[in-house]
Order: sequence, then structure tokens, then C-alpha cells
Amino acid sequence: MARVQPTDRERAARLDAFENRMAQLKVLYEKYFMGLEKIEPMKDRDEVRALMRDLDATRFASSVQRHRFQMLRARFVSLDQYIARNLYLIERGVHPRFAFRANLAQARRAEETAAPPVPPPQVEVQQRLQREEDAYRQIFDRYIEARRACGQATDLEYATVRDSLRRHARTIRSRYRCESVRFQVSVENGRATLKASPHPTSRRAG
Repeated sequence: MARVQPTDRERAARLDAFENRMAQLKVLYEKYFMGLEKIEPMKDRDEVRALMRDLDATRFASSVQRHRFQMLRARFVSLDQYIARNLYLIERGVHPRFAFRANLAQARRAEETAAPPVPPPQVEVQQRLQREEDAYRQIFDRYIEARRACGQATDLEYATVRDSLRRHARTIRSRYRCESVRFQVSVENGRATLKASPHPTSRRAG
């Protein structure tokens, strides 16, 4: 019994499916080579190969479809060679992307065993700013308590006092070439005042 050949529309649909699967296969292998996927998509590669074999055994009555299949087959051969070449480099351990990931992982392991983890710079900055904010809040609270004890007004804005102290601290650091400034609350003539002075252990040489 003669084999029933598919219609032109069916052949066109199979060519479309083959082209789409080939594009998907390329994306899957690129993800694998980049390390986004840890498992090689071997099954997908075999399925696309099977599609090409089936199409290779198909008789295309249309010259346009024959030409399209030849172009798609050439593209698949090129893609298959590209995949094989990268897999060969991976097996030898010289694939650029895989070697970079291996070196990075090795460096991370070495850092973890050699020293405790160091917080990222942005975390250190946030921690330092938080410590500074806490110190300003404490001096502000002591200042308000002293003003209350002296019968002075206590309706002061924290942000206003803090910003004034920061400006004063910058002036003192620049004038006395010191790393930090010490603020003290004192009472003179029945009035609470804030005094700033260079921290005695933070003077810079020179």
C-alpha cells in the first residue's frame, strides 16, 4: 500500500514546528552554557534531531518548501556543531563561562574558610549611620531632660537640633583635624547647654 504523503499545509506546519523547536533548543542551551540551567537539555536536542530526520524523509512537492527545509536543516547542523563544540570545551574544563564560575566558586570557598564573612560596604555604611543617629538621639534626650529640669522650653524639633550638631561637628573636625567629636550636656547659670569638643583619642597626626 502506498504511503500517504502529507498535504502542503501539513508540511508547512511541520516546518514551522521544527523551526520553533530549534529556536527553543538554542535558548535552552544558551541558558545551560551561562549557568542559568544546571541540567543539559539533552532530551530536547534528541527530539529536534528526530524532527529533522522525519522531515528529511518527507517528499516536498513544493520547491519553496524544499528550499525552506534545506535552509532549516543547515541552520540545525550549524546549531548542533555549536552545541557540540561548547560541550567539548566543558568536558575539557576550558569553557570560558564554566571556568569563570568554577574559579568564582573556588574563591568563595577559600574566603569562607579563611575568614568570617565581611558585610558589604553598603551594609557597613548603614550600620555607621544608624550608630550616629542613635548617638544624636541620646544626646538630644539628655539635653531635653536638662532643659526640663531647668524650666526651659522643651518643644524643640529633634531633626533641627541634630542637623545643627552635625554642622558643628564638621566645623570642629576640620578645625582640630580629629576623627570624631564629643558632645556634652552641661548646666550653667541655671540654663542647659550643649558643648562640643574634639574627642581626645581621635586627633590626626600632622
